[in-house]
Amino acid sequence: MSAMLKRVLMIGAILSLSTSAAMAQMRPAVGACKPDIARFCSQVPPGEGRIKACMKAHLPELSEPCKEALFQAWLKQ
Repeated sequence: MSAMLKRVLMIGAILSLSTSAAMAQMRPAVGACKPDIARFCSQVPPGEGRIKACMKAHLPELSEPCKEALFQAWLKQ
């Protein structure tokens, strides 16, 4: 399995988390991913995990800073 695929799978796992503790640790990732959220998910209404689902759908297209922030948030859990 390639390193990129492993990273994408790890980020997918991060995006699938929904506990409040995990979400608190992901706040820096949300900041780093703000441009990606605006680019890919600006038309998605927030709530009920819709933004998270949109980001997960665009995982391979996310910017490197966003992917790195999500990966770092995952490591801190």
